[in-house]
Amino acid sequence: MNLDVIWEKFMIMTSTEPAIESISKKIFSGFPFLYIHSYITKEDVERLLFYNAAAVMKGKRLQADIIFVREQDQTFIYRMRFYVPNEKLVCCGRGCRDCIRFRDST
Repeated sequence: MNLDVIWEKFMIMTSTEPAIESISKKIFSGFPFLYIHSYITKEDVERLLFYNAAAVMKGKRLQADIIFVREQDQTFIYRMRFYVPNEKLVCCGRGCRDCIRFRDST
């Protein structure tokens, strides 16, 4: 799965929101950071980020990690990443302790 396609869809979807004046993605030390200039509150920006992340991840086995870093002059900075969960998806037949057959279905 190419995460660049997911990022591109997310950035396009978020940049077209009327409440977002500008958004940019910068990578520092291998971590992507979002710089969002907006006139809405931090809570509304986060709600928008989670909603758009869920929309681009729909039907895919992905998760999003969105962490607020700081705010400066109506610019919100978030550390954000999309990633594939690190868990077993199928049984290999070797009787592993963490086999999915032994998972609770609840």
